[in-house]
Amino acid sequence: MKGSFISRRKRKRAAGVTVAVIAMGTVVAFLAGFWLFWMLGSRVAGGDGLALRLPGVHLPGGSVEAAIAAVPSDDTPFDLPVVDIAGFRDLSYVPVKGIHLTSWAAGSSKFLPAQLELADATEINAMVIDLKEADGYVAYDSDVSLANELELEELRIKDIDELLATLREHGIVPIARIVCFKDPLLAARRPDLAVKDKNGGVWKDRQGRAYVNPYDRRVWEYLVELGEDAADRGFREIQFDYVRFPSDGKISNTVYPDKDGSMEDAIAGFLAFARERLAKKGVWVSADVFGLTVYVKDDLGIGQKIDKVARNVDIVSPMIYPSHYETGSYGQKSPNAAPYEIITAAMKDAGRRLDGTGAIVRPWLQDFSLDNMPPKYGVEEVRAQIRAVEDLGYREWILWDPSVSYTEGALARQ
Repeated sequence: MKGSFISRRKRKRAAGVTVAVIAMGTVVAFLAGFWLFWMLGSRVAGGDGLALRLPGVHLPGGSVEAAIAAVPSDDTPFDLPVVDIAGFRDLSYVPVKGIHLTSWAAGSSKFLPAQLELADATEINAMVIDLKEADGYVAYDSDVSLANELELEELRIKDIDELLATLREHGIVPIARIVCFKDPLLAARRPDLAVKDKNGGVWKDRQGRAYVNPYDRRVWEYLVELGEDAADRGFREIQFDYVRFPSDGKISNTVYPDKDGSMEDAIAGFLAFARERLAKKGVWVSADVFGLTVYVKDDLGIGQKIDKVARNVDIVSPMIYPSHYETGSYGQKSPNAAPYEIITAAMKDAGRRLDGTGAIVRPWLQDFSLDNMPPKYGVEEVRAQIRAVEDLGYREWILWDPSVSYTEGALARQ
């Protein structure tokens, strides 16, 4: 999964070769080397080079067949190391049609069976499971030293190995969701790792929640160790959420110790660091981003510049929920009432922004209703979003419902 640079060597020609031939050979070698350098690009955090995934090939939503056909080698960028991960040895990429489960739901004998039945009966083939949530708790008994030392675990999933075995029996791709920098628990127990307030103490957002410092390499290490532990247990993909700086509250009061570079470079740097480590475990790396990132050209003031994010992960998941768009967005008076149109426009933007990065676009779609915002989401609204994604040639999506109650009628049957 790593990019590599092709070094150019000047070779002396045998005696008797004319100066003209030497000059021509040098020019050809230079141009070929430059082309390869540009195509393979740089894995330096935040760099503008192209990561080695699919040089020059655009993947609409994970078009694996097109990608493999475009690479004239059996050693394609989609091949991961064959690692024996809790019984998973077929590490070929599977386009994901998934649902999200909270850690409580994943660990519940009441909620989990219903989601398994849903997957067995429909096109759902993946589950995104919270292993570290926004409250900072790790949801299972991990082997991560910092989580154990600071008692950051709450065993919402009593037996992670049994859960993975169950998912494997049902042919479900297990994806571990790890909330990154929104972490009031770690900030409270290790204030030296927290975002500081210029007036003293730990900075908190409008809801009284603290963040850990996205510049701090010790925080990076903790998050990656959680990802590595999840990979060792059998998760096929590590999905980083809240991979950003805080956005709510008195932002002008935030202080970041050891600040080094821009916010967008800090986020890209963390993802590059994580991806390099996790690739060795034979897992994919994804990142969740705000839906607006596919439209704006800056980092929204939180470090999420989608171009740089995409160059340092395998999958980007923009949260393009129609209910989260303001009146007038994409020409829609009521975006929540126009799920097909909103998703179509957002996915076109995502395709343009990620074209050439090699990252797969896999959006989060809305399977919930807001009381003060009609219509109530049901079969028609959820299916309209899926249809919008697939009508554009994309093959992947994930549904989000905080109540973990998904609309079966909107899903294709097995």
